Amino acid sequence: MLYEECPAPPGLQPFVTQLWFIRAQPQARYEKILPGPAAHLILNLSDPYRLISPAENAAEPTATEVSTGFYAGLQRSYLVSENPDQIFNVGARLTPFGLAAFTNQPPSGFQNRVVDAESVFPGFTELRSQLTDAEPGQAFAALTTFLQQQIRPDYRADPRAVKGVETLAREDKEVNVLASELGISTSTLERIMMRDCGTTAKAYSDVCRFNRIVTQAAALPKGSVPGRELLHLADYYDQPHLIRAFRRFSGFTPTEYLHVVQSYGAEYAIFVPVEDVTR
Repeated sequence: MLYEECPAPPGLQPFVTQLWFIRAQPQARYEKILPGPAAHLILNLSDPYRLISPAENAAEPTATEVSTGFYAGLQRSYLVSENPDQIFNVGARLTPFGLAAFTNQPPSGFQNRVVDAESVFPGFTELRSQLTDAEPGQAFAALTTFLQQQIRPDYRADPRAVKGVETLAREDKEVNVLASELGISTSTLERIMMRDCGTTAKAYSDVCRFNRIVTQAAALPKGSVPGRELLHLADYYDQPHLIRAFRRFSGFTPTEYLHVVQSYGAEYAIFVPVEDVTR
C-alpha cells in the first residue's frame, strides 16, 4: 500500500483540511465506509467503484456505479463499496462547512449522498488525464491548484459554525452547553449548523462521537471483551444504546466490528473490509 496525506495549504483552510493519496490492493471485495466528521472530494484513477445499497424488501441489494470524480457529503450511516482490482484515489477532506466555500448550493442537499463531482466542482474530472501515473506530490499540487481556482474569494465561514464543528469533532459536549459557550441560543446554533453544514449540531455530534469510539476500539488488543471494553471507552452509553449505535452507524454489532477490524488492523477502523454485502 502507498498512502500519503498532507495538510491543505493555508489558502484552502479552514474549508479543506487535508489532501490524501492512496494506491493499494484491496483487502476484500467490499468495504464498509463508516461515517465520520468530514466530507470528501475524490478523484478515482482506477476502475469504477460500485456503491451497494442493501434494500430491506428486495431479493438482492441494489448497486450504483460512481463516476470518475465524486463528492461524498457527510454521512449518517455506513456506505458499502465494491472495490476495483486496484484502489487508486486522490482526495480532499472538507470540513462540514467547507462546501459552501466552493458553491452556493445548500450543503443540506448533499447529506447522506454521493454525487458526481462535476455537479459541484465543474472541471474536476479533467484532472484524471494529468494524474494517470502521478506520484503523491504531483497529485497534491494538481488538486491544490484546482481547488484554489474553484474557491469563492468573497466567502467567509461563520466563526460560530467553525467553532462548533471544531469542538464537536474533538469532544463530547451537550449542544446547549456549546451554544452557551458561543453566546447564542441552542436554536440559533442548530440553525447556523444546518445553514452552513447541512446538518444539526446534535446529528453531527452523534457521528463524531461514534467516529471517536471506533477509532479507539480498533486499537484495542485482541481478546478484548467488546461490551466491557467499549463501554469503558464510551462511558456515557449503556450497553443497549451502544449496540443500537453500532448497528445504526456501521451495520455491525460491537463484537462483529472488533472481530473484523482486529483481523485486518487498526488502519481499517473506518474503511472496514468485508467479503459479503451485509443486508
